[in-house]
Parts: sequence; C-alpha cells; structure tokens
Amino acid sequence: MNYDPWKNYSNHSSSVLLHATAVAIGEKGLLILGSSGAGKSHLAVEMLALGADLVSDDRVWLRNNGSELMLHQAEPLAGCIEARGLGLISCPMRPSVPLKYCLDLSLISEARLPFALEVTKLGHRVLVLPGGPVVPQAAALVLLLKNGFATYD
Repeated sequence: MNYDPWKNYSNHSSSVLLHATAVAIGEKGLLILGSSGAGKSHLAVEMLALGADLVSDDRVWLRNNGSELMLHQAEPLAGCIEARGLGLISCPMRPSVPLKYCLDLSLISEARLPFALEVTKLGHRVLVLPGGPVVPQAAALVLLLKNGFATYD
C-alpha cells in the first residue's frame, strides 16, 4: 500500500483533515507530514523545546480562509503531543496559524541544498520541503520559520 501524505480523512470539500503534526513560530506555521512512526511528533517536541507552539499533533485541519491556507487544531488531542515512551504531554498551543512551509518526511532528496517542491491544495500553492534522508534539525526549522530562506544573488 502506497503512503499518500495528502490523504483527506474528512468528507468536507472545503477543508482537509491530514495525518500530520503542525507547529508555529510567531504567525508562521509548519506542517509536518509523514507515515506513522516517521518522527513527526518527535521533531515537533524538539521544536517545542526551542520555543515553538503546538497547533496540532497526529491530525491537522488544513483550511482555506480566502487569502491563505490555515492550519487548525484537531480534537480530541488539542493542547497535547505524544512523546513516544512517555505518553501525552501538555504544551503551549495555538488553535490556528497561517501555513508557511510543509515538511514531508516521506519525500527524499539527496541534494545537499534541496529545492522545495510546490503543490496546490485548496487553491493555494504550498512549498513542500523534503524530509529525508537526513531530517532537518529542529533548530534549523525554527530559524527557517523565523527568518525564511536566504536569497542567492
């Protein structure tokens, strides 16, 4: 069976319920996609320890608010994240945040400086960063959300 990172676990046509984790730095959200056990929550816990806020763990709503895509918390685990080997941990959370980047742990790029792919979801472009074979460090992802990519001249 093939893994589909964008599989919609909802019947709504105006929003998508994803098997994913989402975190925020300021007003910028990162959607982390990956199959079960790929390390979505693990990476998010590391980012939370560096000051990120949780939007949602395990399930994330992706919604179009007209001008941008928004990441929204999904019940019933709002305000909790799973730390494998420990259980559910309470943490600071945001009910929603604009989507800035997506990291797909199932997408592999051997390039030292890989380029983001672009997909269209709910009428908006989404930048999708490859998450392997070396998963970006939590600290690097926090810096990316704070500062964006460097421009090359």
